[in-house]
Amino acid sequence: MNLLRDRQQIYTAAGIGLFLLWSLLLFSTGRFNFLYLEQWHTFINDAAILRNEVMQPGGLAQLIADLLLQFFCYPAVGILLTALLFTLLSLLTARLFYQWAHTPLVLPLSLFPVAALLFLHHNVNYFYSGTVALLLMLLLLTGHAYIRTRRMRLLYALLATALLYALAGPVASLFTLLLVLQAVAEWRRASLYYLLPPLLLSLLGWFSLRAGLSGTWQHLLLPDGYFTHRLQAASVIYLPWCLLIAVSLLALLSRRFTLSHRMLRGSVLLLQVVGLTVFFVDGSHRYIDSRNEVFKELNCHAREGRWDLLRQRGNTLPLNNLLFQNYYHVALAEEGLLADRLFHSPCIDIQSIYVQGDKTPYVSALLSDIYFSMGHIALSQRYAFEANEAMGNHSPRLLQRLVQTNLIYGAYDVAAKYITLLEHTLCYRQWAARHRHYLWNDAAVETDPLLGNKRRCLFPDNRFSGSKGLDDDLKQILHSHPSHRITLQYLGSLYLLSKDLPRFQQTLETFYGTPSLPEGPLPVHFQEGVMAFAANQPQLLEHYQITADVRQRYEAFLQNPSSERNTVWYFLQFAR
Repeated sequence: MNLLRDRQQIYTAAGIGLFLLWSLLLFSTGRFNFLYLEQWHTFINDAAILRNEVMQPGGLAQLIADLLLQFFCYPAVGILLTALLFTLLSLLTARLFYQWAHTPLVLPLSLFPVAALLFLHHNVNYFYSGTVALLLMLLLLTGHAYIRTRRMRLLYALLATALLYALAGPVASLFTLLLVLQAVAEWRRASLYYLLPPLLLSLLGWFSLRAGLSGTWQHLLLPDGYFTHRLQAASVIYLPWCLLIAVSLLALLSRRFTLSHRMLRGSVLLLQVVGLTVFFVDGSHRYIDSRNEVFKELNCHAREGRWDLLRQRGNTLPLNNLLFQNYYHVALAEEGLLADRLFHSPCIDIQSIYVQGDKTPYVSALLSDIYFSMGHIALSQRYAFEANEAMGNHSPRLLQRLVQTNLIYGAYDVAAKYITLLEHTLCYRQWAARHRHYLWNDAAVETDPLLGNKRRCLFPDNRFSGSKGLDDDLKQILHSHPSHRITLQYLGSLYLLSKDLPRFQQTLETFYGTPSLPEGPLPVHFQEGVMAFAANQPQLLEHYQITADVRQRYEAFLQNPSSERNTVWYFLQFAR
């Protein structure tokens, strides 16, 4: 009785220790990662959607993953839930290895596949259902180890293979392979019967292909099924499976060796711990891109409208990455600082404000944010739709943006469709209920601080957005809504970044003295732009109220250009 109680205490202590370890590692490698992952998919409690999902191979794993993912919108919840999953995976694998090897020396091996999973969880194209599926597989594999009679074990293996394929998808291949390895390690004549589960799985895969459930064998039977199907899965997707197979072989083979010397046993344990540490450190550098983690952080600040935090974070970064620059400049624009601080970072060209669309969901979502800030609702809606479609049509953040843009346009039937979807979620139904108030209610939309302000940005010209150039669209927005000063800051900044001083001058002539650009000292970089084309025209300098400080700095620049690097003048002369 005391021995059983001591063993339970050891398991509890090990579980708590592992949970704290995985929580710390997940937090240190990317604390904004799980907040970003939540934007890609959420659980929608709709019978038709759930029925369609469950009918696919691996439907239950995907359903459980969606249930967990919906809570990732709360800070730290994603880290804690994933750490709990990793702890269960570690304990189940360790228990299985102990049953196979009958020695605690192999227990550290159980952490290698889970460490590889940690790397995968920082890849936005990896499906969370892959980790849930692995947990289901280990549960069924543990159940197999408790069955004593050979016939019942084989019958269980066949039933579990079919069940696992239906509920968890491709991980059934790993399940059958581990069963074969265990049977070969035992090396009994009956082991040949364990070729039946892989044959059964192949037959199920063939039926799935015939039914049109997937286009390739890879997505039905390999880890590729837990990776975005439109992309070629990277080698890291195979790493957890390969490591689990390798350490399982070591655990199965270790039963043939007995280490009685205490120092030798300690050396084996130390070697595993050192190997695990080296693997984690090397894998973190190899598979977790620090730039991606920064992008996720900036994205989360933008999603929540925390422009001050985004700007402060941008001030600490080397802004030589266009995506970083884009988010940083959105924050400056929202705070009314774009035309004062644009050239404080190493600008390249107009892509420093908005990159070219490349059909990837993360860039499309970024562009939707940028155009929404500009007041260009048509392009914001287009890129939100494009990004949402690429994310599987269930991105809560982009569904919110599509609700907003359709309410702004007065497309209430379309907005109602997206509101209904969000009402079937747990964490966004209150937001959706509040926005249902705006349906077929123009007065409510027009008096809303955000929606009404953006609706006034709509311009009546019936044409394709951007057909006459983005700058012309921005001018139309300003004519429709002169008080939307962010648009004017973007427009002037675009001309400066493209070194188009004549159009910059024309813009000032058109809008100076209007609500877009009230009379008085211009923003700093606009003043520098005026000095660039009117340094010898005192009347213009007086008209635009160019300050003495700007004039003195321009004289200093003429004497020593490198003394004024963060200026329009330096950019016009030296940027390529």
